[in-house]
Amino acid sequence: MKTIRTLIIAAALLTGLSSKAFAASTSGTTNVAVNVPEFIVLHYYSAITMNFDAPAAEAIDEGSNDIDVSWNGSTSGNRLDATTLMNASVEAGRTSVSLRNVWAVRGFSTSGNARVEVTVPSATLRNGSSEITISNVKVGDGASSGQSITTRLNGISKDRATVGDIEMDLDFSSTTRSGSHTGGQYTITATTI
Repeated sequence: MKTIRTLIIAAALLTGLSSKAFAASTSGTTNVAVNVPEFIVLHYYSAITMNFDAPAAEAIDEGSNDIDVSWNGSTSGNRLDATTLMNASVEAGRTSVSLRNVWAVRGFSTSGNARVEVTVPSATLRNGSSEITISNVKVGDGASSGQSITTRLNGISKDRATVGDIEMDLDFSSTTRSGSHTGGQYTITATTI
């Protein structure tokens, strides 16, 4: 009898231990924080060559002219000069150029923005004595334009980068040669803000 009673007690204990009524459980919640560093990526071209299209050659009829000639061969009378020349379709002077989508920025900052600015360390392009001068250089992102602008970083994904333009004036008044004129530079600086 003692053996049966021991078996019944053992069976009761085993049944009780395996039931969920005696299971223990606990849980805890963890707060997660991530510190994101300031980070900026500037995409730019290290060299740009602007290939101007060739204008059509022109022959401009300046009308007629009376020239007085002495018997020794000297002449006087109306002559062509800068004030009497009729206008050609292409005139020397200043041309405004917009270089589209030549820089991009992406990254993280405390404000989500960056300051992008442009400076000109070398404004003169040369081919011998022939010169082209760069002036009035601006950076733009489609929303604003200037020497310095504030623009959105939009995170680090390449497909969300802010893409921008460079605008400048080129002065051809001292240009006397065709061919490559080199030596001009602009610098883009991107800073987290």
